Amino acid sequence: MEYHLSTEVLQGAEVVFDGCQEQPLDLALSLPDYCPDIQRILKCQIYPCITSKSIVGDSLEVNGNTLLRILYVDAAGLPIRCCEKINTFTTNIPMKKTLENPTAFVKAKVDYVNCRATSPRKLDIHGAFSICAKVLEHVQQDVLCNIDGDDIEQKKSEIEASNIVGMTQETFSVNEVLEISDGKPPAETIIRSDCAITMDDMKILDHKLILKGEVVVKILYAAGMGEVPPEHMEYTIPYSQMVDCAGISEQCMCDVRVDTMGADVQIKSDSSGENMLFEAEVRAMAHVTAYMDERFTVVTDAYSTTQNLKLEYKQHTVHKLIEILHDTSVQKNQFEVDDIGITQVIDVWNEMKSVTACLEDGNIVYTGKLNICILAIGGEGKPFYFERMVDFKCSHDWSNRPEDIKCDAMVHITGISYRITGNSGIEVKAELALTVAILQEFSYQAIVKAFADEEHPIEKDKNAALIIYYAEAGESLWNIARQYYTSVSAIQEENDIADENIMTKGMLFIPV
Repeated sequence: MEYHLSTEVLQGAEVVFDGCQEQPLDLALSLPDYCPDIQRILKCQIYPCITSKSIVGDSLEVNGNTLLRILYVDAAGLPIRCCEKINTFTTNIPMKKTLENPTAFVKAKVDYVNCRATSPRKLDIHGAFSICAKVLEHVQQDVLCNIDGDDIEQKKSEIEASNIVGMTQETFSVNEVLEISDGKPPAETIIRSDCAITMDDMKILDHKLILKGEVVVKILYAAGMGEVPPEHMEYTIPYSQMVDCAGISEQCMCDVRVDTMGADVQIKSDSSGENMLFEAEVRAMAHVTAYMDERFTVVTDAYSTTQNLKLEYKQHTVHKLIEILHDTSVQKNQFEVDDIGITQVIDVWNEMKSVTACLEDGNIVYTGKLNICILAIGGEGKPFYFERMVDFKCSHDWSNRPEDIKCDAMVHITGISYRITGNSGIEVKAELALTVAILQEFSYQAIVKAFADEEHPIEKDKNAALIIYYAEAGESLWNIARQYYTSVSAIQEENDIADENIMTKGMLFIPV
Protein backbone atom coordinates (compact mmCIF):
# COMPACT_ATOMS: atom_id res chain seq x y z
CA MET A 1 0.00 0.00 0.00
CA GLU A 2 1.42 3.36 -1.03
CA TYR A 3 0.20 6.58 0.58
CA HIS A 4 -0.78 9.75 -1.23
CA LEU A 5 1.77 12.49 -0.66
CA SER A 6 0.72 16.15 -0.87
CA THR A 7 3.52 18.39 -2.11
CA GLU A 8 4.29 22.01 -2.86
CA VAL A 9 6.74 23.23 -5.50
CA LEU A 10 9.72 25.34 -4.49
CA GLN A 11 11.47 27.16 -7.33
CA GLY A 12 15.23 27.18 -7.02
CA ALA A 13 18.54 27.10 -8.80
CA GLU A 14 21.23 24.45 -8.78
CA VAL A 15 24.83 25.52 -9.35
CA VAL A 16 26.23 23.23 -12.05
CA PHE A 17 29.47 25.15 -12.71
CA ASP A 18 31.39 27.79 -10.76
CA GLY A 19 34.95 28.35 -11.92
CA CYS A 20 37.36 29.96 -14.35
CA GLN A 21 39.04 28.88 -17.56
CA GLU A 22 42.34 30.48 -18.54
CA GLN A 23 42.92 31.95 -21.99
CA PRO A 24 46.59 32.36 -22.98
CA LEU A 25 47.64 35.38 -25.00
CA ASP A 26 50.93 35.11 -26.92
CA LEU A 27 51.65 37.37 -29.85
CA ALA A 28 54.26 39.45 -31.64
CA LEU A 29 53.16 43.01 -32.31
CA SER A 30 54.62 45.40 -34.88
CA LEU A 31 53.99 49.10 -34.44
CA PRO A 32 51.81 50.78 -37.08
CA ASP A 33 53.65 53.13 -39.43
CA TYR A 34 52.18 56.23 -37.76
CA CYS A 35 53.67 55.30 -34.36
CA PRO A 36 57.23 56.47 -33.57
CA ASP A 37 59.91 54.04 -32.37
CA ILE A 38 59.84 52.70 -28.83
CA GLN A 39 62.43 54.13 -26.49
CA ARG A 40 60.94 52.76 -23.24
CA ILE A 41 57.76 50.85 -22.41
CA LEU A 42 55.74 52.39 -19.58
CA LYS A 43 52.74 50.06 -19.38
CA CYS A 44 51.36 47.05 -21.20
CA GLN A 45 47.90 45.76 -20.38
CA ILE A 46 45.14 43.61 -21.81
CA TYR A 47 41.46 44.41 -21.36
CA PRO A 48 39.16 41.46 -22.12
CA CYS A 49 35.52 42.20 -22.93
CA ILE A 50 32.71 39.67 -23.31
CA THR A 51 30.37 40.35 -26.24
CA SER A 52 28.12 37.27 -26.19
CA LYS A 53 27.49 33.97 -24.42
CA SER A 54 25.28 30.96 -25.06
CA ILE A 55 24.68 27.51 -23.65
CA VAL A 56 24.05 24.72 -26.10
CA GLY A 57 23.64 21.25 -24.64
CA ASP A 58 26.53 20.62 -22.26
CA SER A 59 28.81 23.52 -23.27
CA LEU A 60 29.00 27.24 -22.47
CA GLU A 61 30.39 29.31 -25.35
CA VAL A 62 31.72 32.79 -24.55
CA ASN A 63 32.79 35.23 -27.28
CA GLY A 64 34.59 38.52 -26.88
CA ASN A 65 37.57 40.62 -27.72
CA THR A 66 40.74 41.74 -25.98
CA LEU A 67 42.12 45.24 -26.24
CA LEU A 68 45.91 45.29 -25.97
CA ARG A 69 47.17 48.75 -24.97
CA ILE A 70 50.86 49.77 -24.90
CA LEU A 71 51.90 53.05 -23.29
CA TYR A 72 55.47 54.07 -24.15
CA VAL A 73 57.78 57.00 -24.79
CA ASP A 74 59.96 57.66 -27.80
CA ALA A 75 63.38 59.28 -27.90
CA ALA A 76 61.88 62.72 -27.18
CA GLY A 77 60.31 61.53 -23.92
CA LEU A 78 57.03 63.43 -24.35
CA PRO A 79 54.28 63.08 -25.31
CA ILE A 80 53.32 59.65 -24.03
CA ARG A 81 52.49 57.34 -26.93
CA CYS A 82 49.74 54.74 -27.11
CA CYS A 83 49.47 51.75 -29.41
CA GLU A 84 46.42 49.48 -29.38
CA LYS A 85 45.45 46.18 -30.95
CA ILE A 86 42.16 44.27 -30.72
CA ASN A 87 41.91 40.48 -30.94
CA THR A 88 38.82 38.30 -30.76
CA PHE A 89 38.45 35.13 -28.70
CA THR A 90 36.07 32.23 -28.19
CA THR A 91 36.03 30.07 -25.06
CA ASN A 92 34.13 26.81 -24.65
CA ILE A 93 33.57 25.64 -21.08
CA PRO A 94 32.21 22.08 -20.76
CA MET A 95 29.39 21.37 -18.32
CA LYS A 96 28.95 18.09 -16.48
CA LYS A 97 25.56 17.47 -18.06
CA THR A 98 23.13 18.73 -20.66
CA LEU A 99 21.20 21.65 -19.20
CA GLU A 100 17.49 22.17 -19.72
CA ASN A 101 16.86 25.65 -18.30
CA PRO A 102 20.17 27.33 -17.44
CA THR A 103 21.33 30.88 -16.71
CA ALA A 104 25.01 31.78 -17.02
CA PHE A 105 26.71 34.69 -15.26
CA VAL A 106 30.10 35.37 -16.87
CA LYS A 107 32.92 37.87 -16.43
CA ALA A 108 36.53 38.24 -17.55
CA LYS A 109 39.58 38.94 -15.40
CA VAL A 110 43.23 39.53 -16.24
CA ASP A 111 45.71 37.07 -14.75
CA TYR A 112 49.04 38.51 -15.91
CA VAL A 113 50.79 40.16 -18.85
CA ASN A 114 54.48 40.51 -19.74
CA CYS A 115 55.73 42.72 -22.52
CA ARG A 116 59.20 43.45 -23.94
CA ALA A 117 60.48 45.32 -26.96
CA THR A 118 62.53 43.05 -29.23
CA SER A 119 63.33 46.04 -31.45
CA PRO A 120 62.25 49.70 -31.68
CA ARG A 121 59.30 48.55 -33.82
CA LYS A 122 58.41 45.12 -32.43
CA LEU A 123 56.96 43.81 -29.17
CA ASP A 124 56.79 40.33 -27.71
CA ILE A 125 53.75 39.87 -25.46
CA HIS A 126 52.85 36.95 -23.19
CA GLY A 127 49.91 36.95 -20.84
CA ALA A 128 46.69 35.29 -19.84
CA PHE A 129 43.17 36.19 -18.83
CA SER A 130 40.38 34.02 -17.45
CA ILE A 131 36.73 33.65 -18.28
CA CYS A 132 34.91 33.08 -15.00
CA ALA A 133 31.41 31.64 -15.11
CA LYS A 134 28.71 30.67 -12.67
CA VAL A 135 26.08 28.53 -14.36
CA LEU A 136 22.80 27.79 -12.62
CA GLU A 137 19.99 25.54 -13.73
CA HIS A 138 16.43 26.42 -12.77
CA VAL A 139 14.97 23.48 -10.84
CA GLN A 140 11.67 22.68 -9.18
CA GLN A 141 11.97 21.05 -5.79
CA ASP A 142 8.94 19.09 -4.54
CA VAL A 143 8.38 19.72 -0.84
CA LEU A 144 6.33 17.12 1.05
CA CYS A 145 3.75 18.92 3.19
CA ASN A 146 1.38 16.06 4.16
CA ILE A 147 0.90 12.27 4.04
CA ASP A 148 -2.76 11.28 3.73
CA GLY A 149 -3.87 8.43 6.02
CA ASP A 150 -5.81 8.04 9.29
CA ASP A 151 -3.07 5.78 10.67
CA ILE A 152 -0.22 8.20 9.90
CA GLU A 153 1.59 10.23 12.54
CA GLN A 154 3.73 13.04 11.12
CA LYS A 155 6.43 15.36 12.39
CA LYS A 156 6.34 18.68 10.58
CA SER A 157 8.55 21.75 10.51
CA GLU A 158 7.84 25.30 9.37
CA ILE A 159 10.49 26.59 6.97
CA GLU A 160 10.94 30.04 5.46
CA ALA A 161 12.80 30.21 2.17
CA SER A 162 13.40 32.61 -0.68
CA ASN A 163 12.28 31.20 -4.00
CA ILE A 164 14.43 32.26 -6.95
CA VAL A 165 11.71 33.34 -9.36
CA GLY A 166 13.89 35.11 -11.94
CA MET A 167 17.51 35.31 -13.08
CA THR A 168 19.13 37.11 -15.97
CA GLN A 169 22.35 38.70 -17.16
CA GLU A 170 21.88 41.36 -19.81
CA THR A 171 24.35 43.64 -21.59
CA PHE A 172 23.57 47.18 -22.67
CA SER A 173 25.38 50.23 -24.02
CA VAL A 174 25.45 53.87 -23.00
CA ASN A 175 26.36 56.13 -25.95
CA GLU A 176 27.17 59.83 -25.84
CA VAL A 177 29.04 62.50 -27.78
CA LEU A 178 31.19 64.46 -25.32
CA GLU A 179 32.61 67.94 -25.71
CA ILE A 180 36.09 69.04 -24.66
CA SER A 181 35.83 71.96 -22.26
CA ASP A 182 36.47 75.52 -23.41
CA GLY A 183 40.07 76.49 -22.88
CA LYS A 184 41.30 72.93 -23.43
CA PRO A 185 43.28 72.13 -26.59
CA PRO A 186 41.87 69.78 -29.24
CA ALA A 187 42.69 66.07 -29.00
CA GLU A 188 45.47 64.58 -31.08
CA THR A 189 45.44 61.02 -29.70
CA ILE A 190 43.77 59.20 -26.81
CA ILE A 191 46.29 57.81 -24.33
CA ARG A 192 43.83 55.92 -22.15
CA SER A 193 40.21 55.93 -21.06
CA ASP A 194 38.26 54.17 -18.37
CA CYS A 195 34.75 54.17 -16.97
CA ALA A 196 32.75 53.40 -13.84
CA ILE A 197 29.04 52.84 -13.38
CA THR A 198 26.64 53.27 -10.48
CA MET A 199 23.00 52.23 -10.08
CA ASP A 200 21.06 54.81 -8.08
CA ASP A 201 17.47 53.68 -8.55
CA MET A 202 15.52 50.60 -9.56
CA LYS A 203 11.85 50.16 -10.45
CA ILE A 204 10.25 46.74 -10.78
CA LEU A 205 7.49 46.06 -13.29
CA ASP A 206 6.02 42.69 -14.22
CA HIS A 207 8.83 40.75 -15.89
CA LYS A 208 10.96 43.91 -16.26
CA LEU A 209 13.30 46.19 -14.36
CA ILE A 210 14.08 49.83 -15.03
CA LEU A 211 17.58 50.73 -13.83
CA LYS A 212 18.77 54.31 -13.44
CA GLY A 213 22.21 55.59 -12.60
CA GLU A 214 25.31 57.30 -13.89
CA VAL A 215 28.35 56.39 -15.94
CA VAL A 216 31.59 58.27 -15.29
CA VAL A 217 34.00 58.36 -18.25
CA LYS A 218 37.59 59.56 -17.78
CA ILE A 219 39.80 60.35 -20.77
CA LEU A 220 43.53 61.09 -20.87
CA TYR A 221 44.52 62.52 -24.23
CA ALA A 222 47.55 64.02 -25.96
CA ALA A 223 46.98 67.52 -27.28
CA GLY A 224 49.97 67.73 -29.62
CA MET A 225 53.11 66.06 -30.85
CA GLY A 226 55.56 68.29 -28.95
CA GLU A 227 56.54 68.12 -25.30
CA VAL A 228 53.02 68.96 -24.15
CA PRO A 229 51.67 67.28 -20.99
CA PRO A 230 48.55 65.14 -21.50
CA GLU A 231 45.12 66.58 -20.79
CA HIS A 232 42.30 65.16 -18.65
CA MET A 233 38.57 65.16 -19.22
CA GLU A 234 35.89 63.61 -16.99
CA TYR A 235 32.21 63.23 -17.86
CA THR A 236 29.14 62.01 -15.99
CA ILE A 237 26.44 60.45 -18.20
CA PRO A 238 23.01 59.52 -16.78
CA TYR A 239 21.38 56.34 -18.06
CA SER A 240 18.02 54.60 -17.87
CA GLN A 241 17.88 50.98 -18.96
CA MET A 242 15.07 48.44 -19.14
CA VAL A 243 16.08 44.83 -18.39
CA ASP A 244 13.85 41.84 -19.15
CA CYS A 245 13.61 39.26 -16.36
CA ALA A 246 10.90 36.61 -16.61
CA GLY A 247 9.20 35.90 -13.28
CA ILE A 248 10.06 39.17 -11.54
CA SER A 249 7.30 41.25 -9.89
CA GLU A 250 6.91 44.14 -7.46
CA GLN A 251 6.73 41.71 -4.53
CA CYS A 252 10.25 40.43 -5.19
CA MET A 253 13.43 41.28 -3.36
CA CYS A 254 16.07 41.76 -6.04
CA ASP A 255 19.84 41.44 -6.02
CA VAL A 256 20.81 43.73 -8.93
CA ARG A 257 24.40 44.47 -9.82
CA VAL A 258 25.66 46.57 -12.69
CA ASP A 259 29.27 46.56 -13.86
CA THR A 260 31.17 47.99 -16.82
CA MET A 261 32.87 45.83 -19.41
CA GLY A 262 34.85 48.65 -21.03
CA ALA A 263 34.52 51.81 -23.08
CA ASP A 264 35.25 52.58 -26.71
CA VAL A 265 36.22 56.25 -27.06
CA GLN A 266 37.03 57.86 -30.41
CA ILE A 267 38.07 61.40 -31.31
CA LYS A 268 35.47 63.27 -33.36
CA SER A 269 35.63 66.61 -35.17
CA ASP A 270 33.14 69.35 -34.36
CA SER A 271 31.35 71.57 -36.91
CA SER A 272 34.46 73.75 -37.32
CA GLY A 273 36.69 70.75 -38.07
CA GLU A 274 38.51 70.86 -34.72
CA ASN A 275 38.97 67.62 -32.72
CA MET A 276 36.93 68.92 -29.79
CA LEU A 277 34.58 65.94 -29.40
CA PHE A 278 34.76 62.37 -28.15
CA GLU A 279 32.32 59.68 -29.21
CA ALA A 280 31.96 57.25 -26.29
CA GLU A 281 30.28 53.87 -26.09
CA VAL A 282 30.27 52.32 -22.61
CA ARG A 283 29.42 48.63 -22.44
CA ALA A 284 27.75 47.51 -19.22
CA MET A 285 26.24 44.33 -17.83
CA ALA A 286 23.33 43.95 -15.41
CA HIS A 287 23.12 40.86 -13.19
CA VAL A 288 19.66 40.23 -11.71
CA THR A 289 18.46 37.60 -9.24
CA ALA A 290 14.86 37.97 -8.02
CA TYR A 291 13.70 36.29 -4.80
CA MET A 292 10.22 35.75 -3.40
CA ASP A 293 9.85 34.86 0.30
CA GLU A 294 7.62 31.89 1.09
CA ARG A 295 6.71 29.90 4.17
CA PHE A 296 5.94 26.20 3.84
CA THR A 297 5.45 23.12 5.99
CA VAL A 298 7.64 20.09 5.43
CA VAL A 299 7.21 16.54 6.75
CA THR A 300 10.54 15.42 8.23
CA ASP A 301 9.46 12.14 9.87
CA ALA A 302 6.42 9.83 9.91
CA TYR A 303 5.20 6.42 11.04
CA SER A 304 2.00 4.36 11.03
CA THR A 305 0.17 3.27 14.17
CA THR A 306 -1.14 0.12 12.45
CA GLN A 307 1.65 -1.16 10.20
CA ASN A 308 5.33 -0.82 9.44
CA LEU A 309 6.05 2.16 7.25
CA LYS A 310 8.91 2.38 4.79
CA LEU A 311 10.21 5.88 4.07
CA GLU A 312 12.56 7.24 1.45
CA TYR A 313 14.44 10.44 2.26
CA LYS A 314 16.28 13.10 0.31
CA GLN A 315 18.52 15.86 1.61
CA HIS A 316 17.22 19.29 0.58
CA THR A 317 18.95 22.68 0.85
CA VAL A 318 17.04 25.97 0.75
CA HIS A 319 18.14 29.59 1.06
CA LYS A 320 16.56 32.69 2.53
CA LEU A 321 17.70 36.12 1.42
CA ILE A 322 18.11 38.08 4.65
CA GLU A 323 19.31 41.44 3.35
CA ILE A 324 21.23 43.20 0.60
CA LEU A 325 23.74 45.57 2.17
CA HIS A 326 25.18 48.65 0.47
CA ASP A 327 28.26 50.08 2.15
CA THR A 328 30.91 52.68 1.35
CA SER A 329 34.51 52.92 2.41
CA VAL A 330 37.46 55.22 1.80
CA GLN A 331 40.89 53.61 1.52
CA LYS A 332 44.07 55.69 1.73
CA ASN A 333 47.49 54.36 0.75
CA GLN A 334 50.88 56.06 0.79
CA PHE A 335 53.53 55.21 -1.83
CA GLU A 336 57.16 56.27 -2.00
CA VAL A 337 59.37 56.43 -5.10
CA ASP A 338 62.64 57.61 -3.53
CA ASP A 339 64.81 56.65 -6.49
CA ILE A 340 62.71 58.60 -9.02
CA GLY A 341 60.91 61.40 -7.24
CA ILE A 342 57.60 62.93 -8.38
CA THR A 343 57.20 66.38 -9.88
CA GLN A 344 53.81 65.85 -11.57
CA VAL A 345 51.14 63.17 -11.58
CA ILE A 346 49.69 62.51 -15.02
CA ASP A 347 47.04 59.96 -14.08
CA VAL A 348 45.99 57.62 -11.27
CA TRP A 349 43.57 54.72 -11.73
CA ASN A 350 42.67 51.26 -10.53
CA GLU A 351 43.02 48.34 -12.91
CA MET A 352 41.58 45.37 -11.08
CA LYS A 353 39.61 44.69 -7.95
CA SER A 354 38.35 41.77 -5.89
CA VAL A 355 36.39 41.39 -2.67
CA THR A 356 35.00 38.69 -0.41
CA ALA A 357 32.81 39.00 2.67
CA CYS A 358 32.27 36.79 5.69
CA LEU A 359 30.98 36.91 9.24
CA GLU A 360 33.65 37.55 11.90
CA ASP A 361 32.95 38.39 15.56
CA GLY A 362 29.53 39.88 14.89
CA ASN A 363 30.58 41.87 11.82
CA ILE A 364 30.29 41.40 8.08
CA VAL A 365 33.95 41.84 7.14
CA TYR A 366 34.94 42.82 3.60
CA THR A 367 38.47 41.97 2.48
CA GLY A 368 39.85 42.61 -0.97
CA LYS A 369 42.57 43.94 -3.23
CA LEU A 370 43.05 46.94 -5.49
CA ASN A 371 45.75 47.47 -8.11
CA ILE A 372 46.66 51.16 -7.94
CA CYS A 373 48.27 52.44 -11.16
CA ILE A 374 50.21 55.72 -11.30
CA LEU A 375 51.55 57.54 -14.35
CA ALA A 376 53.76 60.48 -13.39
CA ILE A 377 56.72 62.74 -14.26
CA GLY A 378 59.87 61.98 -12.30
CA GLY A 379 62.48 64.29 -10.86
CA GLU A 380 64.43 64.31 -14.12
CA GLY A 381 61.37 65.35 -16.12
CA LYS A 382 60.79 61.92 -17.67
CA PRO A 383 57.51 59.96 -17.56
CA PHE A 384 57.42 56.81 -15.47
CA TYR A 385 54.81 54.27 -14.43
CA PHE A 386 54.44 52.14 -11.33
CA GLU A 387 51.68 50.07 -9.77
CA ARG A 388 51.04 48.57 -6.36
CA MET A 389 48.62 45.85 -5.30
CA VAL A 390 47.09 46.93 -1.99
CA ASP A 391 44.82 45.19 0.48
CA PHE A 392 41.71 46.72 1.99
CA LYS A 393 39.46 45.71 4.85
CA CYS A 394 36.28 47.20 6.28
CA SER A 395 33.26 45.93 8.21
CA HIS A 396 29.52 46.27 8.81
CA ASP A 397 27.93 45.63 12.22
CA TRP A 398 25.96 42.36 12.26
CA SER A 399 25.51 41.90 16.02
CA ASN A 400 22.31 40.20 17.21
CA ARG A 401 21.60 38.99 13.69
CA PRO A 402 21.57 35.43 12.20
CA GLU A 403 24.98 33.77 12.19
CA ASP A 404 24.46 30.81 9.84
CA ILE A 405 24.89 32.95 6.74
CA LYS A 406 26.77 33.06 3.46
CA CYS A 407 27.82 36.26 1.70
CA ASP A 408 28.13 37.19 -1.98
CA ALA A 409 29.99 40.49 -2.34
CA MET A 410 31.17 42.86 -5.07
CA VAL A 411 32.99 46.20 -5.10
CA HIS A 412 32.97 49.29 -7.33
CA ILE A 413 35.56 52.07 -7.35
CA THR A 414 33.42 55.22 -7.40
CA GLY A 415 36.24 57.73 -7.14
CA ILE A 416 40.02 57.94 -6.95
CA SER A 417 42.13 60.98 -6.07
CA TYR A 418 45.67 61.75 -4.95
CA ARG A 419 48.03 64.29 -3.45
CA ILE A 420 51.81 64.52 -3.71
CA THR A 421 53.57 64.29 -0.34
CA GLY A 422 57.11 65.65 -0.27
CA ASN A 423 59.42 65.08 -3.22
CA SER A 424 58.98 61.36 -3.62
CA GLY A 425 55.64 60.34 -2.14
CA ILE A 426 52.03 60.16 -3.23
CA GLU A 427 48.89 59.46 -1.21
CA VAL A 428 46.06 57.81 -3.13
CA LYS A 429 42.47 57.84 -1.85
CA ALA A 430 40.04 55.30 -3.32
CA GLU A 431 36.30 55.52 -2.68
CA LEU A 432 34.65 52.10 -2.63
CA ALA A 433 31.00 51.09 -3.04
CA LEU A 434 30.39 47.63 -1.59
CA THR A 435 27.38 45.39 -2.12
CA VAL A 436 26.75 42.06 -0.41
CA ALA A 437 23.80 39.69 -0.57
CA ILE A 438 23.38 37.84 2.74
CA LEU A 439 21.62 34.49 2.66
CA GLN A 440 20.79 31.88 5.26
CA GLU A 441 21.22 28.28 4.20
CA PHE A 442 19.04 25.48 5.59
CA SER A 443 19.50 21.77 5.02
CA TYR A 444 16.90 19.22 6.04
CA GLN A 445 16.10 15.59 5.36
CA ALA A 446 12.68 15.34 3.73
CA ILE A 447 10.48 12.36 2.99
CA VAL A 448 9.96 11.78 -0.73
CA LYS A 449 8.13 8.43 -0.65
CA ALA A 450 6.09 6.48 1.95
CA PHE A 451 4.51 3.03 1.63
CA ALA A 452 3.37 0.24 3.94
CA ASP A 453 5.56 -2.81 4.47
CA GLU A 454 2.76 -5.35 4.19
CA GLU A 455 5.14 -8.32 4.48
CA HIS A 456 6.10 -7.34 8.04
CA PRO A 457 2.92 -6.36 9.94
CA ILE A 458 3.03 -4.83 13.42
CA GLU A 459 2.54 -7.33 16.23
CA LYS A 460 0.79 -5.72 19.21
CA ASP A 461 -0.15 -7.33 22.52
CA LYS A 462 -3.95 -7.37 22.28
CA ASN A 463 -4.29 -8.31 25.96
CA ALA A 464 -2.79 -5.01 27.20
CA ALA A 465 -4.36 -1.56 27.02
CA LEU A 466 -1.43 0.27 28.62
CA ILE A 467 2.29 -0.22 28.82
CA ILE A 468 4.32 1.22 31.69
CA TYR A 469 7.41 3.07 30.44
CA TYR A 470 10.13 4.60 32.61
CA ALA A 471 11.25 7.78 30.85
CA GLU A 472 14.43 9.75 31.32
CA ALA A 473 14.43 13.54 31.53
CA GLY A 474 14.75 15.09 28.09
CA GLU A 475 13.32 12.16 26.14
CA SER A 476 11.14 13.00 23.13
CA LEU A 477 7.51 11.88 23.22
CA TRP A 478 7.73 11.48 19.45
CA ASN A 479 10.42 8.80 19.78
CA ILE A 480 8.50 7.03 22.52
CA ALA A 481 5.21 7.09 20.60
CA ARG A 482 6.93 5.83 17.47
CA GLN A 483 8.51 2.95 19.39
CA TYR A 484 5.08 1.75 20.59
CA TYR A 485 3.07 2.64 17.44
CA THR A 486 0.84 5.10 19.21
CA SER A 487 0.41 8.86 18.98
CA VAL A 488 2.02 11.71 20.88
CA SER A 489 -1.41 13.17 21.65
CA ALA A 490 -2.56 9.84 23.15
CA ILE A 491 0.44 9.76 25.52
CA GLN A 492 -0.10 13.40 26.48
CA GLU A 493 -3.78 12.81 27.23
CA GLU A 494 -3.16 9.62 29.21
CA ASN A 495 -0.49 11.27 31.36
CA ASP A 496 -1.99 14.78 31.51
CA ILE A 497 1.11 16.47 30.08
CA ALA A 498 1.42 19.19 27.44
CA ASP A 499 5.13 19.22 26.63
CA GLU A 500 6.61 17.27 23.73
CA ASN A 501 9.70 16.35 25.79
CA ILE A 502 9.86 14.68 29.20
CA MET A 503 10.79 17.33 31.77
CA THR A 504 11.61 15.01 34.73
CA LYS A 505 12.50 11.39 35.07
CA GLY A 506 9.46 9.23 35.81
CA MET A 507 6.84 6.69 34.82
CA LEU A 508 4.60 7.04 31.74
CA PHE A 509 1.46 5.16 30.74
CA ILE A 510 1.60 4.29 27.02
CA PRO A 511 -1.80 3.48 25.43
CA VAL A 512 -1.56 0.76 22.80
